[in-house]
Order: sequence, then structure tokens, then C-alpha cells
Amino acid sequence: MVYAHGPECPKGKLNVSSGLTPSQVFHNRRDFERGLLAVILDENRKAGFQQMERVAQTISTVLPPDSSWTLLAHWLNALAADRLPLTSKSLELLRQVGKSLKDLDRQAQQASQADWVMPLEVAFLVVPLNAALGSAQTPGDEDAEQWTTLLGQLQTTKDLASLRLSFAQVADFAAARQWRDVLEITGAQINLLDRLLDGTLAAAPEHDQVLGDAKTLLHVLTLPPLGETSANPTQIDDTQYERVIERADVLASGGEFVLDDAEKTLGGENADFAQVQLATVLDMLPGLLGAYQEQLGAGTINPELEADMQAVSDAAERLRASLTKDTRQAIL
Repeated sequence: MVYAHGPECPKGKLNVSSGLTPSQVFHNRRDFERGLLAVILDENRKAGFQQMERVAQTISTVLPPDSSWTLLAHWLNALAADRLPLTSKSLELLRQVGKSLKDLDRQAQQASQADWVMPLEVAFLVVPLNAALGSAQTPGDEDAEQWTTLLGQLQTTKDLASLRLSFAQVADFAAARQWRDVLEITGAQINLLDRLLDGTLAAAPEHDQVLGDAKTLLHVLTLPPLGETSANPTQIDDTQYERVIERADVLASGGEFVLDDAEKTLGGENADFAQVQLATVLDMLPGLLGAYQEQLGAGTINPELEADMQAVSDAAERLRASLTKDTRQAIL
């Protein structure tokens, strides 16, 4: 059974045998989707992971202490602290958790508000999450927190002067650890920003694109363990190097760097990642549309629902544009 009727639960106790109310299931499902959307939109990944972690923790309180939801909370905490990279495979796992919550919410809405809804285990997470946590990087907590803060500032900064300062702060962090990959990325972007700030170059869309690609690449790098410096192998492949570093250098010198049709779309792991991102966003649409239709029929539209629909729609369009025609057709 997915849920147990209230009278069958021990009175005065909220424990493994009681569960969540249908309303709690709805709000937890919605919060998980909002956290996942924040991660996909790359607006504030740390906050998105933390929001999903809180959902996992809430659900774990009505299940045994060693439940898969407890494991999920630990894994999300590691992602929030940048001790694990976000890959297409890990994003697919989050997509499947979202589907599980959607199924639970669908069943909960068919129950009365007097019913306790019992979440099911998400057993498919156990093997991959245990493996991931076993290999998680363990830099000092202070380092991980500082790195996460710097990436968050970089992501939310808009004007050129502040953006240059943010890249410089990331570069200082990398220099203290002799982190070559980050020094090369930030050095190329700072050089480009200097040319834009002193008026040597006029701002153009291709400058925004390469700066955005640099932010994205920094997000997928894994913070090296303490004590390891120049011995670290590079985490940047040839395509990423050309797209982010060489391209910024050419643009800073006043040259043109035109991506061919194949390069305009993401490749390799980036392509897989974008594909799962789009599929995950599209999973959210039916529930939002159903809720919108219900509220439309009642004559009252919740502003939060409208904002969620707009964010999902914008994300779907942006991700759709980053994929090849064949990949878009396969998903849609």
C-alpha cells in the first residue's frame, strides 16, 4: 500500500507508521521540483540542492533511519558542497526521484485529508549513491564553502566590472591552490573583460556567450583534495578548452571565433547533460498545466504558479536551443 488511513496509525505519534498528509506530500513534491529547476537553470545551484535535501530529510523522518531517502539527503549535501560533480547520470537520478514524488502526489490527491500517506523507498538510488559518496572529494570544509560561495557570486553577477572582480576572486582562490584549470579559464575571461572595460572592444553577444560558457565549465569542475596542487590531472577536454579559453583569447585580441554548426551545440557529456536537463524540465510541465487549468476554472490564478510556469517554459526553450535537431525530436 502507498498510504495508510489515519485511524490505523498510532495516536499522538508521527513515526514510521504514520507518514505525511496529502498536503505535505504536495508541498514537498513542489519544493523538490523548484530546487531541481534552480539547479537546471544554474541560478543558485547550492540553494537548489539544499531545497531538495530538505525534502529528502522530511520524507526520511517517517521512514526507517537507514532509508534510501536518508542516503539521498547525504548525497544532495555533498553536491551542494561541491564534493561531487553534477553529471548527466546524477541529474537523471534526480529526474527519477522527481517522477517518484509526482506519482506519490498523484495518489495522495486521491486520498482524503484524514489519510496518512506513506512514501515508498527509492531503491534504485542505493547502489549509485553509495558508490558516489564513497568516491566523494573531501577537501576542507572551509575550502568547499568558499568555492561554493565564489561560484554563486560569479553566477549572479551581471555588470562587467563586478563580473571581472568575481573572476579575479576565483583566480585568487585557484592561485593559492595552484589549480591550473581554473587559472587558465579565469585568465582568459579576465583578459577579455579588460578589453571590454577599457573600450578596446564593443560588447557583443559572442562575448556574453563565452563568459557564460566559462561559468558553466567552472561549475562542473571538482574541487581537488587538500594538499594536491599541480599534480592534479586536467579536468578540461580539448573541446572545452577551445570553446572557453582559446575562444576568449581570440575575441580579446579583436579577432573572430565562429563556431561551426557542430560546435554551436554541446557535445559529449555536455550534450548528455543538456538532454537530461530538457527531459527533466518537460516532466514538470504536465503537473503545472493541470494545476493551472484547475485554478483557471476556479477563477483564481496563484502568482507562484504563474512564476513556476514561466520559469519552466523559459528553461525548456533555452535548453531546446542548445541541442541538435535530431536530439530535440527524440525528446519531444
